[in-house]
Amino acid sequence: MNRPRMRSAAWRCRWLIAAYLPVSLAAATNSAHEALDYAFKFASAIVSDAKDMGKAQEAVVWDLTSAGAWRDAEDAAAKVVGWRRGSAYADLATALAKAGRADEAKRILAKAEAFRPTIDGWQNLRVASHVAAAYAALGDTDSARTLAVAVATEDAQQYGGMSTATIAAGLAAKGQFDGAAGELDRLKDAKDLDDAWWRTVGYVDMSRQESLSHDQRVKALASARDSADGIPGWKKAEALESIADEYRKLRLPIEAKAAVQVAQGILVLLPDTMPIKAPLLSNCARAWAGLGDKDKARSLLVQVESLAPKVQEIERPAVYANAASSFAAIKDTASAKRLYVQALEQAAGLVNARPRALAVVEICRSIGKSGVGLDEPTRARLDSLYAGLKDPW
Repeated sequence: MNRPRMRSAAWRCRWLIAAYLPVSLAAATNSAHEALDYAFKFASAIVSDAKDMGKAQEAVVWDLTSAGAWRDAEDAAAKVVGWRRGSAYADLATALAKAGRADEAKRILAKAEAFRPTIDGWQNLRVASHVAAAYAALGDTDSARTLAVAVATEDAQQYGGMSTATIAAGLAAKGQFDGAAGELDRLKDAKDLDDAWWRTVGYVDMSRQESLSHDQRVKALASARDSADGIPGWKKAEALESIADEYRKLRLPIEAKAAVQVAQGILVLLPDTMPIKAPLLSNCARAWAGLGDKDKARSLLVQVESLAPKVQEIERPAVYANAASSFAAIKDTASAKRLYVQALEQAAGLVNARPRALAVVEICRSIGKSGVGLDEPTRARLDSLYAGLKDPW
């Protein structure tokens, strides 16, 4: 699925904002790991396209990282094909630093730094941007600033706002609220739409910093909410979903509900055929469930399920899987399992092996995050799908 450049930039830096990953991976259970093992297996089977293989592998490493399955994430990162191995290591280092495991973070970051000189061109810059984020998470503001500025100097349009957010994150990690806010507010009057996104991203990240006081975190989130109004279209809705989640975590339900309501209002107006509509509405449903309104969540999920047949065939498996994970979030396991079966059936119907494998990767990632787990029929279906990965790719 093609993404606008602003979306692509956001995806490159998961440590900042993750509206597209609103459900935390379930505690590191055997069932969750089994699903992710299948996801990585299918990702690694995409022998016809090293680019897609590396991207899918990296996504699974991130799921393991999000689960706190540090050793498994490190082992999987070592197997990632191409330049994304460097960003996978760097993102793992960032997560370890944010979990208070500084020594482990430095060890993994050294792996990312050792890998980075082996690649050239824009891929090197991409990895460098992730490495800078890891330094920021460790509170090494000098290294973060040096590398972030170097990356932005090479490609200001792509990395200018992102580098500013990285520097701000490093300052916030050391408890320097005013310095971090000052960096982000340099983007306030910029004309590039990416800058509004990265200013929002930076303030959301500040709101998560335990080095800051509760009042400072709330203030940062208010700035994020204000900044989000400068983001156009569905990207604003995506940002608002993350903002709502942080308001919920800070026990500010009124503000959280207001943000979700605005996001939902944006999304319902999107064309039903737009692939992004279903997953973001599904995220809204999860947000309502987290805020105690399961009726509203269920109503949205019924709508999300009805959207699946309207998107392109290649997108349907992920739409069904996303809806399934949301049903799991409201404890409707029966509906979740039903939709996972439907997702796998849709994936099996894709003629070419590459999109079929990519679809199964997303389904297995979703199952791993949902906590639903695998049963024998699902394992048999996955094994059959794996055995069928062959020409035409």
